[in-house]
Amino acid sequence: MQQGFERLLKMWKPNRNWLILSIILTIGGALGTLAVPALSEMLINDGILGNNLSVVIEYGGYMLIVTVFAAACQIANTQIAVRFSERTAHSLRTQAYDRIQTLSFGNLDRLRPSDLLVRLTNDIQNVKIAIQQGILNLPLVPAMLIITIAVIAVRSPALIWLMVVLLIVFSLLLGAYFWFVLPVVDIRQEKYDEMSGTLQENMSGIRVVKAFVRQKYENERFASVAGKVRQSSLRAQTHIAILIPTMLFVINIAMIAAFLVGGISVLDDAGFSTGEVIAVVQYMFLLIMPFMILGNVLPAISSARPSLDRIYELLDTTADVTDAAQPVAVELSSVKGHVVFDHVSFGYIGADSKPGPLVLQDISFSAAPGETIGFLGPTGSGKSTLVHLIPRFYDVTAGKVTIDGMDVREIPQQALRGIVGICLQQPNLFSGTIRENLQFATENTDDGNLISAATDADADGFIRNIPRQYDDAVARHGANFSGGQRQRLAIARTLAAEPKILILDDSTSACDVATEARIQDAINRRFSGATKLLVAQRISTVISADRIILLENGRIIASGRHEELLRTSPEYKEIYDSQLGKGITGGVTA
Repeated sequence: MQQGFERLLKMWKPNRNWLILSIILTIGGALGTLAVPALSEMLINDGILGNNLSVVIEYGGYMLIVTVFAAACQIANTQIAVRFSERTAHSLRTQAYDRIQTLSFGNLDRLRPSDLLVRLTNDIQNVKIAIQQGILNLPLVPAMLIITIAVIAVRSPALIWLMVVLLIVFSLLLGAYFWFVLPVVDIRQEKYDEMSGTLQENMSGIRVVKAFVRQKYENERFASVAGKVRQSSLRAQTHIAILIPTMLFVINIAMIAAFLVGGISVLDDAGFSTGEVIAVVQYMFLLIMPFMILGNVLPAISSARPSLDRIYELLDTTADVTDAAQPVAVELSSVKGHVVFDHVSFGYIGADSKPGPLVLQDISFSAAPGETIGFLGPTGSGKSTLVHLIPRFYDVTAGKVTIDGMDVREIPQQALRGIVGICLQQPNLFSGTIRENLQFATENTDDGNLISAATDADADGFIRNIPRQYDDAVARHGANFSGGQRQRLAIARTLAAEPKILILDDSTSACDVATEARIQDAINRRFSGATKLLVAQRISTVISADRIILLENGRIIASGRHEELLRTSPEYKEIYDSQLGKGITGGVTA
């Protein structure tokens, strides 16, 4: 946490004058508050007991002035604390979000969405509360203690022993409180994070839960996690419930002692005055304030400690994929799109930041401009992983991938992804309008380009039947469209970018065969000069490709045209027979 605080202080360095002003205001507010008992002593002794109305009015006026002054200092300090905490939270939140945008697919594989959401929401909130409470109250603690003890030592030295006893007792109570509470606060934060993750997971998969009628199971699972949060919170609150009444009990005992000692001294005319006794009692109540403040502030800081660590852990995360120190200059208009895999092997990076087992081994092939390459194979054979290496979602473990002879690792990522257009397996649409979703991947927002892309993706027809057509709303994740419609909109979004290398990663799996055929025909016409890479589970998707590459366990086991593979590859023949049966060639019944 110290490192986190040090980084916060560096962040605040340009505004350190405001922090200095905050400390000054805190001291000013403390002085104003502590001046009231001293003034009340003179008001009682010289005014009330002296039967002097003018003195009562005079010191009453002074008390009003210092009270207003203390309130003004506190209000101004609150404004500083709120602004500092909100600006810090905003800065950390935007930095964290920006960092997430720079991370690679591999980083995002290792960071769960629920974990990222907790860091951007709950963790930021914990840090904000700790900063606000710290600025407002931490400087107040030493100020109140030092000034109170100094005033008592000067004005009522005979009762300084009582203040020392109170300090020792309060310190012991507070020490015991933190001995038991702070570990519980850390546990509570861990359980809260676990609950947030469970909630996020459940909300994301709520349709699956309902489809399999697992609401009771999920309710019980969430109740168990939420129960752990409740238990840890109750433990912390129980200690608080004991601390505050105990402190009040001690201060009441001390007050009785002050009245007893001071009262006897007043009656014996032994140096104490009535006003002085009342003032000492008021100072006793003020003495408890710093300890009560610490009882509230330190748990907030303790909760913020792991939160700040997680935020800075995210900010310190570097992308697995970065641009070369001296990237090659690429003129997009001159790119042809010739893709070559040269003895490529790949393994996903694990939590230990080391590559895991190879999921692709010694992959070599080339795809010429205008050529259509289909990738076929069982689930887990490495098809999607292979095409993800072209736009550098991941970097190869061995070998290299080139475009027009240029290693993709030497091409700036922004330029590379202007060359390569990919439609991912999950057709994730954003809330907004259809038009905004189609414009997402391209700077060419001309209606003609968008409509052409939608037409080629066989989406224009159903869009025209929607009341507001291209300006109609898209719900979050495209929930107001069917699976096939979402896929066609996602394909249209990719086509609108007019890439030189087009990758469709099982992007028509929810479409019927006729729709899929129309999309492929349109793409072949409009993107005849582009390199087209098709990943599929259905053999009908790739059956007319210029070349089909069959993968198994991360290796190429066969390559060729459909007719050739039927003759030479038993594995391909098995897939063909299981999906289409005998007697069909090139999608046409023999």
